[in-house]
Amino acid sequence: MTSENVGHNKAKDALIKRLAHNFHNPTLLDEALHHSSMVGRNNERLEFLGDRVLGMVISETLMNKYPQADEGELAKRLSALVSRESCSEIAQKFNMAAPLIHDQQNDNIMLSDNVMANLCEAIIAALYLDGGLEVASHFINEAWAPILQAMTDVPANPKSDLQEYTSREGLGLPSYKLIDTSGPDHAPVITVEVSLDNGARVSANAGSKKKAEIEAARNLLEKLMTGVRETS
Repeated sequence: MTSENVGHNKAKDALIKRLAHNFHNPTLLDEALHHSSMVGRNNERLEFLGDRVLGMVISETLMNKYPQADEGELAKRLSALVSRESCSEIAQKFNMAAPLIHDQQNDNIMLSDNVMANLCEAIIAALYLDGGLEVASHFINEAWAPILQAMTDVPANPKSDLQEYTSREGLGLPSYKLIDTSGPDHAPVITVEVSLDNGARVSANAGSKKKAEIEAARNLLEKLMTGVRETS
């Protein structure tokens, strides 16, 4: 066994201890730890499932914690809690990237928020498939507890706020368009434009498509509310 394999196995064993779950089917965790840059088996399918499991568990937690909250407030809290940023924060807290298997040509790939968030969701799916909803829920509620506790106010949701404003003012629904993607995998620059039927439009860039959409929505809402409009 090479020193590289020894290091990977030690990092994986340490992660298992942090997850507090002994896998009956170890191949599930192995799959979760294979980044999409690897040919063949990777964690994309698990990421898809983990995203849904996370959303369901957090939704139920919010329903119980805020019994008087309406759908709008719950949606804003949910959006913040399951965001790329929150998932990446959890992945870093549990050092999930230490045993991540990825294309060695890009050693910085694990620095990306998207990669970290996807890894977190894949591991949630692995916990769910191996131990059921009870195991996945326990991990999610324990891991997300500090973030949930710190969320004293309803988080702002620029995209929802923009849509509410444009609907109220008869401006139609905002349309988002990907304009450009540049930069390396570990530090991408994504440019997105949001526009309205009346010609108003604003673009913004960020490290992910979701962040760029949020920034564009925030900027356009500010322009609309202050009477400033950028047109073609």
